[in-house]
Amino acid sequence: RRSVQRNTAHEGAAGTLLAMNLDEAVERFLIHLGTSRAPNTVKAYGTDLAQFVEYALSTGVSAVEMVSERLVRAWLDSHRAVHPSTRARKLYALRSFFRFCRAMGWIQADPLANIAEPSMPRRLPRFLTRLQVVQLVEKPSEQPDVLAMRDRALLELLYATGLRVSELVSLDVNALDFEQGAIRVRGKGGRERMVLFGRAAHEALIDYLQHARPRLMNPKRPTRALFLNYQGGRLSVRSVHRLLKHYGRVLGLDISPHTLRHTFATHMLEGGADLRSVQELLGHRRLQTTQIYTHLTVDQLRRTLERALPTTLNEEE
Repeated sequence: RRSVQRNTAHEGAAGTLLAMNLDEAVERFLIHLGTSRAPNTVKAYGTDLAQFVEYALSTGVSAVEMVSERLVRAWLDSHRAVHPSTRARKLYALRSFFRFCRAMGWIQADPLANIAEPSMPRRLPRFLTRLQVVQLVEKPSEQPDVLAMRDRALLELLYATGLRVSELVSLDVNALDFEQGAIRVRGKGGRERMVLFGRAAHEALIDYLQHARPRLMNPKRPTRALFLNYQGGRLSVRSVHRLLKHYGRVLGLDISPHTLRHTFATHMLEGGADLRSVQELLGHRRLQTTQIYTHLTVDQLRRTLERALPTTLNEEE
């Protein structure tokens, strides 16, 4: 690690600013970020900011207050070849960092104040039809064994709740409330929420807990994990991706855990759920994130209008 320069105070144009070395500022920011954001986010931001610091040092800039808009633009331009989403994340990391620096009194003006958000091509998420969902969740039942019972319960729960795969594998048995048909989930940033599940998931979970999980349990390594692997340990994110790929391949579909999350949201909106409710169930912090699913239901709305409006109206037009 590069040596950290000792911090001193100096007079700024509009009062006293605290001189802060870039390295140490990034370190403090990541510690602060870790109190509210997911570990993967902290890691990604840390990588992006380390790259920025290395670039800044190569130009002779070592302190936070020395960073200019011109320097930031030059660094972003050096990443034009990367994927747009990656470049956008780097900008978000810098923006969050310098907002933190300003709040800490290390800079007077934000060097990113005049840098616009990147325009991102909006890709609509893939989702399954209701028939495809039925085919998917029934596929494990063709091989009646303990792993098949586990897979059926897992697939039913993913579709019924729209859980992130990381949330799914982190579930413990005591998170389930069968009376309420609900689960306590700890999502991104440690935020807890309640999600609901219906009869199909309820029955599949009961079947799994009564007949499969006890046989998968390793008596030498007891665990509260809801979904277990064949060795009796907690099922991993990678394993869930692998089994979704397997069942998708059998059906001729490209399926990931996120496909079922997208499917849940799309079917909820098609069924008449309001956007705020879907946002809450998905655990989105911003409504804007959930709004992408409204684009997926336009075709259904158009069909509804065509059924509702008189045919003579179309003829007049």
